[in-house]
Amino acid sequence: MKKSVFYPIMAAAIVCGSAFYSCQGNGGNSNAGNEDNKVTMLTGNADNIEISSGNQTSENSNSTVSVQSVPSNVQSGMDGDVYRYGSHTYQVKGDFKTDKITTSDFNEVTFSNIPSDYTEFEKVYKEYLGKHINGTAAMMVMAMEMYGRDKSVGERCIRLINTPNNVSSVMNILKDRYGNYTSDGYSQRYIAAALIDGAVRTNGYAPTEPYTIKCQGSPNGIKQMTMPKYGTVYYMYVIGGGWDTHQRQCEIVMFEDDEATGLYKMNNCPSFYTQCQQIKGEWKGLK
Repeated sequence: MKKSVFYPIMAAAIVCGSAFYSCQGNGGNSNAGNEDNKVTMLTGNADNIEISSGNQTSENSNSTVSVQSVPSNVQSGMDGDVYRYGSHTYQVKGDFKTDKITTSDFNEVTFSNIPSDYTEFEKVYKEYLGKHINGTAAMMVMAMEMYGRDKSVGERCIRLINTPNNVSSVMNILKDRYGNYTSDGYSQRYIAAALIDGAVRTNGYAPTEPYTIKCQGSPNGIKQMTMPKYGTVYYMYVIGGGWDTHQRQCEIVMFEDDEATGLYKMNNCPSFYTQCQQIKGEWKGLK
């Protein structure tokens, strides 16, 4: 009887030990549970730490643990006044004051690349650009481009940074703007690029690098809103070379409910996706 009990116990110990080692090797932190648990990974040094998650599932029948692969080489965080995600960089150069906005206010946001996927987009938004008025406007340009690349991923990005009402407005237009028909010029795959500095119809909407979103204050300034809930609306322009009127107005809102997180939302931006000038030549795309 002792021998028959001993081997199952040893086998269970080996299995549990292997599961523990697997979790340790992927970040050293495991949350046990029966359903959908999270494994937290910390990469980078003490000043530059990335936190990313993968799903961990447990099968009670054989006590094994399956851990999703999580990128172990991507570091994100502030490097001086630049936010880095792997080799991609993002930087806010000045921002609007939260108590007064005028047409004499100018600032900009620069970035090396369009985010590669939703994970990167979400981290950049929540950890850096979403905490700035102009940064949120810049992320709307990125979200539009990501929608052109992958509608499913792009829609998630748009929903993340927009108010519900604006999501509907944006999606209704973009699904046609990125359509397949081009005879009337309505389908304009390059429209997000038209909002980036240096991109004009005559150069095939090829922006200067690093990509720059130039911003200016709107004469509408700052207003309080009460519907659909309380918040503060900041009116600003993105300067885009794809239209006769370069000042493309948008509304960035900080809801009272979001003050704890410090994250702004895009509330209205129809001039971002209004039909721009027809391209001359071939569009080469964005990085």
